[in-house]
Amino acid sequence: MSTMGTMNSVINNNRKLLKNGKRKPFTKMNGGSGKKQGYKPYAMPEVSPHVLRRIRIKTKRYNRRLLIKKSIIGFVTLVLMTLYIMYLNK
Repeated sequence: MSTMGTMNSVINNNRKLLKNGKRKPFTKMNGGSGKKQGYKPYAMPEVSPHVLRRIRIKTKRYNRRLLIKKSIIGFVTLVLMTLYIMYLNK
């Protein structure tokens, strides 16, 4: 049987099962859309404002360093690619 014929037979079989009520739609998906569950409650610990401020400053500093590293690597890659293309054109 060809692949199109196989796909058509699978679709037709699924339609028949849905019409007979023997199969519930969207229950065996990878995402598990048939499950109904809420968010797990999480108790946030009490933290003083100055600790939160220090965490915020550290996070901003880390993100800035990461941005600088990424931009330096991108610039170096761009320069190397430009030099390589110029070398190929000679």
